Amino acid sequence: MLGLDRVAAVWSRMDRGHPRRVLTVAGTNGKGSVVETAGAIAKASGLRFGQYTSPHLLSVRERVRIDGIMADDDLLVSALDAVEFARQDVALTYFEFLTLAGFEVFQRQALDLWILEIGLGGRLDAVNVVDPDVAVITSIGLDHMEYLGHQVEDIAVEKAGIMRSGKPCFSAARNVSAALETEAKRVNASLVWLDELTDAAHTLKTEAGAVDLSLTALPAPSVGLAIAAMQALHALPNTPLDRVVTDLQMPGRMTRRTINGVHWVLDVGHNPAACEFVTKRLLQSTHPARRVVICGLLADKNAEAIAPILHAYADQVVLVGLSGPRGRSADALAAVWQATTAQTPWRTFATLGSALTELAPDLLIDTEVLVMGSFTLVADALQHELFN
Repeated sequence: MLGLDRVAAVWSRMDRGHPRRVLTVAGTNGKGSVVETAGAIAKASGLRFGQYTSPHLLSVRERVRIDGIMADDDLLVSALDAVEFARQDVALTYFEFLTLAGFEVFQRQALDLWILEIGLGGRLDAVNVVDPDVAVITSIGLDHMEYLGHQVEDIAVEKAGIMRSGKPCFSAARNVSAALETEAKRVNASLVWLDELTDAAHTLKTEAGAVDLSLTALPAPSVGLAIAAMQALHALPNTPLDRVVTDLQMPGRMTRRTINGVHWVLDVGHNPAACEFVTKRLLQSTHPARRVVICGLLADKNAEAIAPILHAYADQVVLVGLSGPRGRSADALAAVWQATTAQTPWRTFATLGSALTELAPDLLIDTEVLVMGSFTLVADALQHELFN
């Protein structure tokens, strides 16, 4: 059950004072890119900073970083022990436990800035137990509807729960502007829209120079929101900002590899908006001889909405199964695919591993293969011998 009572009770026993500065990021897509960009700016500014993100790709240590470097095993284990001691008889979820451990790590480091990514929603997410000095809401779409509601306006209200009285909140979620503005007025937060900070050429002017957001490798709205937030925190560097943010990349976010003449793109996007963004960007920036998609989706993801997007983008589609309690088999995904697109997928495989192994002889030179649909899927790909 979502709620802050449990995590707040344990945090009250661990808290050793409010962090110096806190940036909290919520949204449907683009949160990780805001956290990454804000961290790069903090580093260029000479600040000591922590980044808390979720989920992880290969190691849980990815969720807790100090100055861009994953927390070492001993430090994270010690923090987990501290949470276990403080919780006493309070039951915590996996995410709540890790969140408090991340906060404990940050407390011990006496950091200048905490950069925190909301895991799900905002209002009742464990991360929201710490008050931000600046909030960011990236985008809002339909995802995690079983928890957040079935209308984007309802989801907007949940994500707006990270706003604080008298504090700025930067957003690019214009599709729910009325809902966010209502919530901002209700809590007396200062809501600032990204498009009001940029000119017609998508240039964002700052104290550290202008940045052409159309040239950034990470999603432009995320980069712009991170810059605006860091400026509000008085944390911009003295060096030209475009040199800091333009070429930033993240593992699993349009990660590119070329192997034996085949161009691979790995992306963790798992909802319709993310699929729209990635496929549109690839259509604009690459021109391969053939486009192939390898897709696997968890059972709680909106396959009915994702299927038409990928179908319109790719010449051939390969569907794979994902295991685990939230998993969805390749056959189950294929049934949705056929019902939605009236097309049969090119191939189906029980696992991504078997797909990568068996497809290799059939992929021609100058084919672009997009592997997309889940953090689990991309993590499996990165551990496959093909990419190592």
